[in-house]
Amino acid sequence: MAPAAEEWFILYGVPKVAAEEETIFQESTNVSFTFNKAPLPSHVTVADNALLRTGYFNYPYIAATDRCGILLLCGHSKIGFTYYLCDPLIRRTLGIVPPGDGDLSCRYSVGLISDRSDKHLMVAELNPSSLAEHGRVTLRCTVDMCSWVEKESAECSDIVGRREWCGDGVLTHKFFLWWFDLSYCILACDPFANEPRFHQIMFPSVPDAVPFFMNPIYGDVHRCLKVSNGRLRYVQIHGTSPEKMEVSMWTLSSSDPSDAKWTNRLDVPFEKIWDDPSYRSKGLPPQVVPAVALVHPMRASEVYFCLATHIFSVNLKEKKTVDCAEFRIQVPPHKICSSRLVHAWRLPVGYTKQSGTISFPFRLH
Repeated sequence: MAPAAEEWFILYGVPKVAAEEETIFQESTNVSFTFNKAPLPSHVTVADNALLRTGYFNYPYIAATDRCGILLLCGHSKIGFTYYLCDPLIRRTLGIVPPGDGDLSCRYSVGLISDRSDKHLMVAELNPSSLAEHGRVTLRCTVDMCSWVEKESAECSDIVGRREWCGDGVLTHKFFLWWFDLSYCILACDPFANEPRFHQIMFPSVPDAVPFFMNPIYGDVHRCLKVSNGRLRYVQIHGTSPEKMEVSMWTLSSSDPSDAKWTNRLDVPFEKIWDDPSYRSKGLPPQVVPAVALVHPMRASEVYFCLATHIFSVNLKEKKTVDCAEFRIQVPPHKICSSRLVHAWRLPVGYTKQSGTISFPFRLH
């Protein structure tokens, strides 16, 4: 049977919060979606009976997406910090009380994954507190969305570069969760294993790397890890001066983290992008280095960048600018867009319409 046709959206990672009685929510729902064709951003609005409006730093956040279409949100509710599963089909949320004293520092370390049968979802939270000293990490996991189980890593021999962890997010790919710290490495495992074995993959290094700057909201704007065309892709902007900046992409050779290496490096000087008529025709300013946002999920050579209030994509192989649009989302944080704040969200065609005709084995009831 041929795989179902898919469409994709650039999903802004910060949901809006609106009053429960607003007309955007259909009967018996507490979530609304605004779907826009890429490169325009799509966004989620959640009723304030689930998430609370909070300040500039304590904003709600979409931490993860899964191939079944479910979203994992985190934010403050009336009972404190809470995780939510968000189902785009029935437009409802399911609240999950986090383990221990959860807070928004967890938002870049919690992932969502379905098992190989597509019958069960797991929320898994990485605890890296022993990584620097002992090379060990633990997981806190829930499948029933009520009780949490702690799992220790099976062994620590695979983790050789030990230091403090500053997480930037987690990706779900090929039945593994891939936690990443863009200044350090990837830690990948199968969280459904009784004793998960973590595999460490160091990021590529370049001699002219831009110093890593950890902004608590945006993260690093010069580095990006995303999934595209069945592989993990790492993109980095680097150079010794604004005039000599370039963008490079590496591809992970395998979706099995035990046997994965960075290959197929592609280097493109920004000068060649700026000088092309396709860039100038979009009205974008030359000689201004953008932030890297994401990689097209089906066309791996197409990378999206953010510059001021615009998002645009470039085919790196052809050095041509493909798409460009205004990127305006009036919820904090909105001054800069980075890879932390956007997800490439893939859904079956027609799934954007609330309907009972399309379903997955796991749904929220």
